[in-house]
Amino acid sequence: MPWARRIAKSAPVAAEAGLRSLWMEVDPATATKWLENNVRNRRISDDMVIAYARDMVNGVWIATHQGIAFNDRDELIDGQHRLNAIVMSGRTVRTMVTFGLPSVIKGAEMTTMDAVDRGRTRSVADQLTIQHGMKNGSITAAIAMSLAGLCYGERTRRLSVGQTLDVFRAFEDAATWMIMHRSREHGLKSAGVLASFAFAMATENEGLWDGSTAIQKAYEQMVSGEGLRDRTAMKALRAFLTSDEAKLLTRGTDRGLAELCLQAIHMEAKGKKVEKLAPSLDGANHYRALQPERVAKIAAMFKLPEMKK
Repeated sequence: MPWARRIAKSAPVAAEAGLRSLWMEVDPATATKWLENNVRNRRISDDMVIAYARDMVNGVWIATHQGIAFNDRDELIDGQHRLNAIVMSGRTVRTMVTFGLPSVIKGAEMTTMDAVDRGRTRSVADQLTIQHGMKNGSITAAIAMSLAGLCYGERTRRLSVGQTLDVFRAFEDAATWMIMHRSREHGLKSAGVLASFAFAMATENEGLWDGSTAIQKAYEQMVSGEGLRDRTAMKALRAFLTSDEAKLLTRGTDRGLAELCLQAIHMEAKGKKVEKLAPSLDGANHYRALQPERVAKIAAMFKLPEMKK
């Protein structure tokens, strides 16, 4: 049956007793008021609220069929993160709002809220692969998150698909080269390592696709371990990344790891002798200073308005 005929035979939402859905422009004052009815819900994820608010501030929030929902007791049963993000961003957002969903399902112990947010969430990596045709969606998303943190200087969790793509495009050549030449060994393949070398490599203007830049050669030597001289930063970095300590590295340590790697890259370029690497922001600051426009553009994506006290 053609879709038009199927739709014509379907009952409109308004036909359901007390149930209605409509597009609304929700401003911070309305969002604040509605959150007063958020009486029974899961714990708020601050990272999720911040991620949504960033998209709203940057004008890239996309309205979909998913929105705000209230039951027939006027209790908020879906959308607390969106509403908190509207308040945080200070923006008015167009969203679908549903009122009057049954609080009790006739003949069942379940409630409508039992069925909300039960589906499997598509990750950013899923979307990069499915919608944007990227074969390496998972590592691309992880590298982009680390690059964003290097630009912003603070934690940048839960990047949206749009933000991930913007960060990746800003470092595309260097990040792509790193993905193509990445090691499969645990510590060496960490997203923080790949992001740090991509970040530094983006400051090299020529020889990228020949694999002939100084940073590319340092990376390949560090990964292979061949020809590394004693007391060099790359040898010290490899020693750490292949040590038992590196087995404890997780995605949560990527930004700190990236800063450590940038320090090693910086020291290697200056020919400084080292016995063991120590945490420092000198390397990160050095490579930030070499690409101020790119860094500023990415950092601006993560700045939110000051909250009124």
